[in-house]
Amino acid sequence: MIIEYCSELYPEKLREINKPPSRLYILGNTEILNEIGIAIVGSRTNTQYGEKMCKTFTKNLVQYNINIISGLANGIDSIAHKTCIKNSGKTIAVLPSGFKNIYPESNIQLAKEILEQGGTLVTEYEPCVKPDSKKFIDRNRIVAGLAIGTLVVEAGYRSGTSVTARYTKEQGKPVFCIPSSLDNIKGKTTNELIQKGAYLVKDEKDIIRKFTNIKFKKQKIKEKEIYLDIPVELIEVYKVINNEPKTLNEIAKETGLPINEINYKTMMLEIDNKIIELPGQRFVRNSEVD
Repeated sequence: MIIEYCSELYPEKLREINKPPSRLYILGNTEILNEIGIAIVGSRTNTQYGEKMCKTFTKNLVQYNINIISGLANGIDSIAHKTCIKNSGKTIAVLPSGFKNIYPESNIQLAKEILEQGGTLVTEYEPCVKPDSKKFIDRNRIVAGLAIGTLVVEAGYRSGTSVTARYTKEQGKPVFCIPSSLDNIKGKTTNELIQKGAYLVKDEKDIIRKFTNIKFKKQKIKEKEIYLDIPVELIEVYKVINNEPKTLNEIAKETGLPINEINYKTMMLEIDNKIIELPGQRFVRNSEVD
């Protein structure tokens, strides 16, 4: 679909930015272009810390019916899109090219999954246009423009992420940053943005609280959805393991199962990466895949 600037379908948020696209090429759900969304951006070569934070924030924001907007790049962008899909959310991917030249090619399958989940692909370029450095920068103004604010997860020195943060600020919207250790080179820009006035956030509630004019309602996750990918025979043990470490004896007390059976079932859950064993044979859920 092609949406001209004069069309009623043109996203209102983009009309307010500097140099709005004269037309948009759209694949997928056009309705979410005018819904509430947060941009999540970051390094293409993220750290494990960045991946964990991106997954956690994305998952939690989706629970507030917030769409996730990003640029389909490798690294943090891809993690945000994938985590949104995994948690039954809707995500918008803004491309620096036409639909016949999706970049990177390794994310063509991800682009298909976004559409299958009810998300959207957006670009201002005709189908055969190829990406280049300028188009990556121009793409970022649309990422920022469609969102009510931008969350920067990780970003190295002079990265494209800082450009998205600048566009967000110029558009009068809040920039949120996850703080990083001083020896993490991928956290250099996030820490500098905080110094310059971006909001330091510890969890998704720090983001939600900044939008006093919006009434967010957190979804209740149905129990059957929580345990959807847990083998039936392991659910009873998995249910009693949460974010507080539990010993084998504590699990046995709550389930009424013998220790040898619990030993086997915790081992299987650990192999499936659903739980993590801590020192002292204590177990917690793996928050990265929960």
